[in-house]
Amino acid sequence: MNLMTAVFLLYGVAIISMSVWFRRHRTGDEYLMANREASAFLVGAALFTLVGGGELVAMPALGYTYGASAIALFLGYALGFAFLGIISSRIRVRLSEHLHLSLPDYVHVYFGRFAGTLTFLISFAAFSALLLIQFTAGGQILNSLSSISYTRAVLLTAVIATTYLFIGGFRTVLATDVVQGFARLLLVPLIAFVAAKGLGHATIIRPVESLPLATWISLTVTGFFTAASSADVWQRIYAAKSDQAARRGLFGGGVMLLVFGGFLVSLGIVARQSAAITSPDSAFTQTLSQLLPFWAVLLAVVFVLSTIMSTADTELFLLSGMLHRELIRFRGANAPQTIAAKESIWETRLLMLLIAGAAMGLSFVFRELVSIYTWLLSTILVMAPMILASLFLPRQRLSAVLSLTCNLAIFVILAFFGKLTPDNAYYIVLPGAIIYVITYFVTRNRQEAAAATS
Repeated sequence: MNLMTAVFLLYGVAIISMSVWFRRHRTGDEYLMANREASAFLVGAALFTLVGGGELVAMPALGYTYGASAIALFLGYALGFAFLGIISSRIRVRLSEHLHLSLPDYVHVYFGRFAGTLTFLISFAAFSALLLIQFTAGGQILNSLSSISYTRAVLLTAVIATTYLFIGGFRTVLATDVVQGFARLLLVPLIAFVAAKGLGHATIIRPVESLPLATWISLTVTGFFTAASSADVWQRIYAAKSDQAARRGLFGGGVMLLVFGGFLVSLGIVARQSAAITSPDSAFTQTLSQLLPFWAVLLAVVFVLSTIMSTADTELFLLSGMLHRELIRFRGANAPQTIAAKESIWETRLLMLLIAGAAMGLSFVFRELVSIYTWLLSTILVMAPMILASLFLPRQRLSAVLSLTCNLAIFVILAFFGKLTPDNAYYIVLPGAIIYVITYFVTRNRQEAAAATS
């Protein structure tokens, strides 16, 4: 066994041991939501660690091409968290009555079965893609940094993440997010500093491309609506012990996310100055493998593992929980309290194993990280207008259904013609928002006219 493999396995043993230590669950809701007792600190750490393998590759690539202005996407994420922090009490209202797990539950309750099922399908597709990204990115990055093969890296990552989730539940997710979050905040600036020193005299001046204002705005808008309409973010809001804990956690998570994004962008800027790194797509992996001494590469492996694991566990847990609740609804339960009462820990665990196995298998087929990441962002944007409008306007099922189907149609058209990029996100967001508002006011006026004549 080489040293890299030993680091990998030691990390896995440490995380699995934590899951055994923190294991405490007697009911389905306790296993899925840690009894909804998360402090502001835990909520913030859990939100910050949502950034995973896709961003590890994408942000340095954007920094390589556009310099510091590449932070636009993460600025949008941070603004989205801040916005949710301001309105978190609206999201959590009547939580004790409905026991929401995540976004599809909210839509089921307030917009009915059709919109709820469609939201579940869209969310499930989006976060399946995000889980796939973690396994694929982990395999590719760890393979480039060590002698561990892509297949073995994917297998070990999936087995470790699934094992500690299987044992510990959501309480383990929150506990490990704290440890992995600290590791990321400590290691990424150290890696960026050591990589900059590793440049030596082998530097080259490459002019940074100007990020067009329209692209800068679009990336920020994409980040904002993605964060504000993301099922894993809503899950953390529902897991908070109070409105205040949710609000403070969202603000803190946004700040940490912005700082982390800045360091990732700086890695891309360092890569641009290296004469040996000529492609933005490989800026992250080549910076770590070519500009770091061996001791720093070992730290980079820990950094990558903490980033991949902290996102993979969240998405795997979210997917299994959402799917289980949808299956309970399919079997005839409608009331949220009834659904919560029928939740089985072992059924959720079984679904977790099936989802992990499917994502691991797909990671051996689909390896285009940038394409998968783009699909992920765009899929979440399909739901954004309906979700945000519903927090400020009285809820109408027709408005929700028309907004969702319109945005979904635009998503399919853009994908079919190969035009699906974060740069044109507003094509997905704006039409659905306009349709939601128009439908709302037309329906309300008709209802008022009918009431007046009667």
